Amino acid sequence: MPYSALMHPISPDGKSIASGGLDGEIRLWNLETGQLLHTIGAHSKQVVSLAMSQDGKTLVSGSSDDTVKVWQSN
Repeated sequence: MPYSALMHPISPDGKSIASGGLDGEIRLWNLETGQLLHTIGAHSKQVVSLAMSQDGKTLVSGSSDDTVKVWQSN
């Protein structure tokens, strides 16, 4: 199945973007290069909501698998 991104919160520094897709994964991208930085195997069904904290260190994702998850960066 091709990847289809649904959500696109941008980091506070404007350097990266997060996308949540139909495959249940969250992907972090470099906005300047378009390079995939990280993939999180987040949910068993599609990601339907995705938000990033103001400091860019926390992502919250919601899915049609009836879960909400919080992701912290190191």
